[in-house]
Amino acid sequence: MTQEMLSRRVMLGRTAALTAGLSAAAILRTHTSAQDATGGTPAVTSLKVGWSTIYLTPSWMTETSLEIDAEVARLRDMGITVDYQVFDANGDTPTQIAQIQSMIDQQYDICLLIAGSATALDPVVEQATAAGVVIVNWDSLVTTENLTAKVFEDQVKWGRVTARWLVDKLGGEGKILVVNGPAGISVSEQRAAGGQEIFAASPGIEIVADANIEYNEAPALVELTSLLAAHPDLDGIWCQAGSHASAAMKAIKQRGMELVPMTGENFNGFLKQWRDARADGFSAYATAELNWMAVLSLQLAVKAVSGEPTPKQVEVALPVITDENVEEWADDSKPDDYYTIPQIPSTAELDQLIADALAAEQGGQASPVASPTT
Repeated sequence: MTQEMLSRRVMLGRTAALTAGLSAAAILRTHTSAQDATGGTPAVTSLKVGWSTIYLTPSWMTETSLEIDAEVARLRDMGITVDYQVFDANGDTPTQIAQIQSMIDQQYDICLLIAGSATALDPVVEQATAAGVVIVNWDSLVTTENLTAKVFEDQVKWGRVTARWLVDKLGGEGKILVVNGPAGISVSEQRAAGGQEIFAASPGIEIVADANIEYNEAPALVELTSLLAAHPDLDGIWCQAGSHASAAMKAIKQRGMELVPMTGENFNGFLKQWRDARADGFSAYATAELNWMAVLSLQLAVKAVSGEPTPKQVEVALPVITDENVEEWADDSKPDDYYTIPQIPSTAELDQLIADALAAEQGGQASPVASPTT
């Protein structure tokens, strides 16, 4: 593991400590020392970069913000003047549209985008592209292809593989609770679609309730407590998010119920509960939304501004977290609301993922699923 990778892991591990008292200056010093110039030097001297996101509230977004801060600091260390601004829409799609329009008006070079709507943002994204703004969309995607690039995990596959695990774990029969993310967010909708494919083909599975809950543990705990009171005879729970799964485990314990098989994500509170409950026969399955996709997106965007050829798509492989390897993911040194990633790829490795995707597209092949060896 490189020093850069170790430094970034240390930096990301400080999410909770930041709220406990690290100053902004200390954060920046941490980020600056976290990066080395292992990637090539871009052919630009200044950049105006904006990150448009539907919200910053979930802890996953906080970690993602730190990732971007670290990459911006690395670019500055390379001698590039970077004017960087975060545009938080606070969950409101019209606000996000207006903020992207503002980036167009202010002649931003780069718009990094996590979309609050799969379709409503399409016109302004296309307008920004026509105005010469480099737009790289990751995590929650827009529908239009009229932008620079998309960096993503296959969210429909996420839904399918987690649902398939749960159906198989229950022997094809049982009552389950389905817990989705917010309605209208493409990540949530795609995962739900993938899961529904499997459940619809499993006649022995009965969905007793289907809920949309924001990606935060506190409100999830309130809603899941109510859902479990209404449906106490569950055989399994299909959760899209780790915060949902963590809340589900807590709600079950609070009600004195037996834990049931469930799916989730790399939310540390869930991972630690899961690890500790294995001795009692508890079983779960999870994957992860890798927030280093933000760094990959910014690296790709800088290449595009520099005039380098870039791929239209970079698909990142879904990690697999099982009863056998959850110990590697659960981290007692991190807070419960931390999204753990055992290893983070270096700048050079991310550059290689971009190069591989470009080579595949130029060769007329489907973009390879990016899975760095770290």
